Amino acid sequence: MEVEECILSDQVRANGHTMSVTLSSGGQLQWGDRRLDMEKQVLGFSVEGLKIKIRSAVEAPAGICCSSGKSSLIRKTFTLELQSNSSVHIWSQKMQDYLDSLARPKRLFIFVNPFGGKKSASKIFVNDVKPLLDDANVEYTVQGSK
Repeated sequence: MEVEECILSDQVRANGHTMSVTLSSGGQLQWGDRRLDMEKQVLGFSVEGLKIKIRSAVEAPAGICCSSGKSSLIRKTFTLELQSNSSVHIWSQKMQDYLDSLARPKRLFIFVNPFGGKKSASKIFVNDVKPLLDDANVEYTVQGSK
């Protein structure tokens, strides 16, 4: 297993406790007992004052919503409160640089077939797809097919 270089480290407040947070060159964001893979789990983030709100898709805890044995993903927001505006700026810049390096789409044109999905495609888009796109800061245009 390759050891990843820590490119950023700081003290944050999360869940009422002060702890260290690190970002590795391989995109591992870690604080306390939590670790997120920037490529696979982090959808996006927003900044509110000294707080960075990380929007992610993580495995649901055991016993929630699945009986088939397959793990399912849930959307979850983690809030890290940094100690200064300069720290917030540095962290948000490094995180955005990493997300930009993944070449994820920035804009999408989406066709929704109103007759698809047992005629519930529009509802599926609004309830399931739209929140993910919003969390990932993806701009989109939706057009219903005819």
